[in-house]
Amino acid sequence: MAGTLANFKSKGLSSSRFVRSFSGAQSGGSRGWKNETPQGSKTEVFVYSPESNITWPDPQLGVLGSSDPFFTFPGHIGCSLTGQLPEKSSPLKPVQPDILTAPTNKETQVHALYNASDYIKYTPGSESLVCADILDEYPKIVGMESVQFGVHDTPLLLRKEMKALFPSQNIDNGNFTTITYSQKTENDMSKWSDQVEDEREKKMESFVQAAKEICARLKEDGFWADFLDPCSGTPYYGVHTNTTMFETDEKFRLLGFRIEDLGCCKVILHPKYGRNVFVGCIVTNAGKNSPVLEEILEDIV
Repeated sequence: MAGTLANFKSKGLSSSRFVRSFSGAQSGGSRGWKNETPQGSKTEVFVYSPESNITWPDPQLGVLGSSDPFFTFPGHIGCSLTGQLPEKSSPLKPVQPDILTAPTNKETQVHALYNASDYIKYTPGSESLVCADILDEYPKIVGMESVQFGVHDTPLLLRKEMKALFPSQNIDNGNFTTITYSQKTENDMSKWSDQVEDEREKKMESFVQAAKEICARLKEDGFWADFLDPCSGTPYYGVHTNTTMFETDEKFRLLGFRIEDLGCCKVILHPKYGRNVFVGCIVTNAGKNSPVLEEILEDIV
């Protein structure tokens, strides 16, 4: 259906501020209006043709849609600053699993270990396949060739002294074994020099490595175990306490060592190595003659 609109210009009003032209004239008919004013007529006539190729409103997208990517606002308003076509939207990402129902990494690992344990336990002949890559012998720790272990059934007096070091353990009753770690040194530990300091650092590192391994294997067999940190004199795994037991502590006299007071410092003496020794201490509730403890020490040494 065509429509006609007339825009009248008053003859008596020649000022341009009273003259208002129809917007369809400026659009060149792009909105469906065509100027059909007769020649010489003072009345402008515009005819609307619905069949024209109009750009808005869009019959498919509606007034809020935009078919032209360079006009991003409703009604084809606002030119894109980049002058480039907008990128296609990426496909929807898969929905993440619910954190309350999905298994954690630890649960997945435990499940795999249980499955492996069941497979070995209930599958005849599976040991030859599963355990094919296990080492034939225990790997050696560096420096253990010069280490001497002493296993002591802790004396009652020493138990009382060490009770404050391990308040969570019932030291008064049951087994309480003290393992002394004595490693021979090249330098006299009663003196100070850069060489002595470097060697002591290496011996401390070797002791901590060996003590961790011994404690771990004892715990695997159901025992409690801990050792004294040579840097702080306190339990390595246990809770921090105000009580300490350093290498030159008088408590070591009850384990067969001598403590010399040199005035400026104290030094521990080994019955065989003398002052050329580094001493560490490991404790456990495994019995002194426990087969598990004997096997562990044999493997490490």
